[in-house]
Amino acid sequence: MNGERCLSPAEREERALKALEKARSTLVLEHPFFGSLALRMRLCCDGSCADLWADGRTLACNPAYALAVSEKVLLGSLTHEVLHIALGHHVRRKGRDERLWNRACNYAVNAVLLEAGFSLPDGALFRPEYAGRSADDIYSWLARLQDGPSHRAKVTKEEGDEISLAAEGSQGLGGEKGRENRASSAAPRKGEKGSGTEKGGTGRRKPEGRERGAEGSFSGEVRDHPLLKEGMGDEAREKAEQEADTALAQASREALRMGDMPASLTRLVKKRLHPVLSWRDMLARFLEQCSDNDYTWAQPHRRYVHEGLYLPSRREARLASVALAVDASGSVDAELLSRFCTELSGLLSDFDATLFVLYHDVRVNACAVYTRADMPFTPVPVGGGGTDYRPVPERLEEEGMLPSCLLWFTDLECDRFPEEPPYPVLWIVPEQPRVLPPFGETVVMPPAGFPA
Repeated sequence: MNGERCLSPAEREERALKALEKARSTLVLEHPFFGSLALRMRLCCDGSCADLWADGRTLACNPAYALAVSEKVLLGSLTHEVLHIALGHHVRRKGRDERLWNRACNYAVNAVLLEAGFSLPDGALFRPEYAGRSADDIYSWLARLQDGPSHRAKVTKEEGDEISLAAEGSQGLGGEKGRENRASSAAPRKGEKGSGTEKGGTGRRKPEGRERGAEGSFSGEVRDHPLLKEGMGDEAREKAEQEADTALAQASREALRMGDMPASLTRLVKKRLHPVLSWRDMLARFLEQCSDNDYTWAQPHRRYVHEGLYLPSRREARLASVALAVDASGSVDAELLSRFCTELSGLLSDFDATLFVLYHDVRVNACAVYTRADMPFTPVPVGGGGTDYRPVPERLEEEGMLPSCLLWFTDLECDRFPEEPPYPVLWIVPEQPRVLPPFGETVVMPPAGFPA
């Protein structure tokens, strides 16, 4: 250690980079999934950071940290950073508090690493109740604790000095109480060696002077993708997310080819690349697809300006009219219908649309018309008995209505279907139907208490 202190800054950086390159080579050989992602990032030194940070294109380390810790600790730290990138943490902050987002991401990453059999750097944040939770869920919980009147968290730069985020008996996502656990079984107390603070100090780290290695808390920082810092808007975000997904897909293919992909990571990769949309997401996507896009020439589409093409950009999406058919035969859950209408009201408030509601059983028994000013609306089903789907399109045609789309709330316990209408149809059902309808899309909206 004394010899390293005598090195010039350039020599220290050179040795630190060699140590980081060696750790990356180990990842490539022993853990191809992480190795593939690590190879996509440029390695560099950054004396202003606490230990390591990554943003998808760069992976940086503090030379003092890289030279102070063991090869095993540095390998674990590097794996931690790469997993941030694999989970897309560098493209998902979306304006949330940067420090709190980093903490939430660290909780999520460290739980995955432990499940996959990796060792965590000493001082790494970990709470067992956060295992299996996304960074988004953990962030929401931490934010509530920080903002709540009786659970305000003192989030400082030196995480070893924080008060418990679960103080005063509040429960975490998994219901456990008490102070947060850390990878180190002997986390230093305030004022002790390794706390990062001296008596009467401010609690801020002095990165270049840090020679304790893993004795202090491990920050394992994730930063926003460089494109998201350039103020390029939605186009930049799309490009950054596409770049992240491409890197993740290639890394997972390489790992599967070599037969070295932990089951826990396989699940996460599948979830990231092929997310299962909730019924709310599917409803929102369906309405967006059915909307008419309004374009304006006042602001040309930036994607094509550099090619000399001046095309209009989209200003807003509009839905002229939406039809909602409600199966009022008595077999449809009223509470489920109320939840659906609440969600629909919120979505339609973003459009200048007219909503036509038809309550039916074997015939259309009642109709109602709502505008944006009437939202949220309360459904009042009229009818009972059997079910027949044919009268609904007939009634719309009789009224001279050609809606942008038709939403059909039913249990699909009926086989009397009409001919396919000339507009998109989305069937909303409480459980997976035994027989799919002959046209349209189907979305399952489970009862309260079941996963959405």
